[in-house]
Amino acid sequence: MALFSDTTGGSSPRSPASSVGAVTPQFATFDEPLALSSGRSLPSYTLAFETYGTLNADHSNAVLVCHALNASHHVAGYYAENPDDLGWWDNMVGPGKALDTDRFFVVGVNNLGSCFGSTGPASIDPATGEPWGANFPLVTVEDWVDAQVQLADRLGIGAWAAVMGGSLGGMQALAWAIRYPARVHDVLAIAAAPNLSAENIAFNEVARQAILGDPEFFGGDFYRHRAIPRRGLTLARMIGHITYLSGEQMETKFGRQLRDGLNYSFAPEFQIESYLRYQGDKFADYYDANTYLRITKALDYFDPARATGGELRNAFAAIRASFLVVSFTTDWRFPPERSRELVRALVQNKLNVSSAEIDAPHGHDAFLLDNPQYHAVVGAYFARVAEGFSATAPHPSPLSAGAGRGSASVQHRADDSLSRLRERAGVRGANDAPETTRSDHAMIARWIAPNAHVLDLGCGDGSLLAYLARVRGATGYGLEIGNAGMLASVGAGINVIQRDLETGLNGFDDASFDCVILSQTLQAMRHIETIVDEMLRVGREAVVSFPNFGHWTHRWQILRGRMPVSTALPYQWFDTPNIHLCTVADFDAFLRERGCRVIERRVLSAGREVTFAPNVLGELAIYRFRRA
Repeated sequence: MALFSDTTGGSSPRSPASSVGAVTPQFATFDEPLALSSGRSLPSYTLAFETYGTLNADHSNAVLVCHALNASHHVAGYYAENPDDLGWWDNMVGPGKALDTDRFFVVGVNNLGSCFGSTGPASIDPATGEPWGANFPLVTVEDWVDAQVQLADRLGIGAWAAVMGGSLGGMQALAWAIRYPARVHDVLAIAAAPNLSAENIAFNEVARQAILGDPEFFGGDFYRHRAIPRRGLTLARMIGHITYLSGEQMETKFGRQLRDGLNYSFAPEFQIESYLRYQGDKFADYYDANTYLRITKALDYFDPARATGGELRNAFAAIRASFLVVSFTTDWRFPPERSRELVRALVQNKLNVSSAEIDAPHGHDAFLLDNPQYHAVVGAYFARVAEGFSATAPHPSPLSAGAGRGSASVQHRADDSLSRLRERAGVRGANDAPETTRSDHAMIARWIAPNAHVLDLGCGDGSLLAYLARVRGATGYGLEIGNAGMLASVGAGINVIQRDLETGLNGFDDASFDCVILSQTLQAMRHIETIVDEMLRVGREAVVSFPNFGHWTHRWQILRGRMPVSTALPYQWFDTPNIHLCTVADFDAFLRERGCRVIERRVLSAGREVTFAPNVLGELAIYRFRRA
């Protein structure tokens, strides 16, 4: 059995250039007991897994993909004997895809307790010679990770370049970073949460009761009765499936459409009823009821903060990995605010983290589907991960990743793939953050202390942060709402958090930054007083730059009866994002009235400082201030 070779098939019609092709599952058996969180142990166990791509010479390009509730180790490709059995994340994993198998050696593992090849309730208990059934122990996310460590050792993988997962798989990725911090360089937690909400636990319990109450369940020993608790499984799946879809998606796809008019019966009359029954029946054909009970319980149990008195910040204290956290706007099972909890705890520990909030109508299922921005962000992040392949190379800095190590041909193919992903997302030329050409950036850099911790609000493509990291050794984060800027920052190795500044900075602690910067964004803000107050709450001092509306060229255009257009204010009146224009004198008064002390003020014109009549001759104003 070749553990390290590409699993791509031959000339099958299902193996286009962007597919890993035909794949073969592999099995690893471990005869050493595995201690479980419940206090029980498995005397021996088998893990089913698949691999895609080629492990490099120093085994530093391996990526572990963790699966969600009803998925398996079959992440990508298809089986030669069943070409329709496509991997559950085939749109994400493959040559030229977001997780590029031309660069990475990808491993998918089936969790213990599952029903797709790894040891689970339907497996034979060596002590009895019968299926484990109801006697199979309850397992946890941490147990799965401990078992995956044994597989990594078997494969010769000392540390993962990245661990990635969606939903329950994202929780496994978190557990890896917490439990084995030295063995994970990067984590991609997608549509995940630090624990289940009470509502989610409630849904899981109702689904479990549907199974437990099925007369064909036989207390979990239905195998010996040659029975299947189909009704319970069907109902459990119907309940679960409702939570995976958004209300918007259900309304768009089904609405109140009828199958064949009203028949005044309890048979499925609405299309949504028929769809849910179809999904439930299909699920009951292939999924094991005991597995469903155990995996939903593992979801319920996951709560890393429990060990630290409920403080997620402390639970993350040992983490060394960098993170990409992705959420989806219509996911009400793991909504964006749950991902923000993760981001906040990571930021509190000053870890490298970027987060994207993807606008998608598909609910929780969005993490499995095609979305150009989503795939482009993941692809951009993996492109940076690939630059740190060598196990001896330093980890990327908090603002900028290191130099690449891949071969020129592979690098070229991967760059082409990333360009295609960016084009699909509507972003062109969004590679590394450009060298700064803005005059205010150079001035701001003079005010930033060496190795300062900074927060850049409205960071755009991340060019200011990249510049501050380069010339001042600064660390920190950028906040950006735009998709293009967010994607460009990720591609440049900048820590960027996708967030609307108008909602405030409640994800950041008081005085957690040396400096908070708002560079040429003030004029586009609706609630200027609020954002300035927030800047001074989370930062010891603030830096703000803005175009001076009082510049003589603006005044002259107004006297001619037209709204000003200039280098500093390049928009026409009908398409401008600027809603609060002000002059130097206005901002002086604004700060004075709020008890702020101006440390330094510079007013520039054509990149040069203006000292005479700055309110008339200055084009750009830059302030450094703090509370009096």
